[in-house]
Amino acid sequence: MEIRVQQKEGMAILEVEGELDFSNVEQLQQEIQRRTEEVVEIDLQGLRFIDSSGVGMLLSQVRHLYKQGRTLRIVRIPDFIREDLDVIGFFQVLEALKTNPNA
Repeated sequence: MEIRVQQKEGMAILEVEGELDFSNVEQLQQEIQRRTEEVVEIDLQGLRFIDSSGVGMLLSQVRHLYKQGRTLRIVRIPDFIREDLDVIGFFQVLEALKTNPNA
């Protein structure tokens, strides 16, 4: 997995390429946690694969930043990954976290 970081006013954009799985999930988690910007955007356009550990980490980081009054956005999800995330209820959990960060 490769992570490229861009910064804009009050926002960090993390472009993720390759595969996000149990072998490298901690790398992205550490990069997210290292950011101090109010908004952290994860651009998944270059992602080819994500496993359950990657999905779980993204959800936990959404909750973590929300509790800090910050925002984690997940954008440009490839269609084949979006379909899998939809099947497992990923977006329903994100909606629940928006209204109740303890969900």
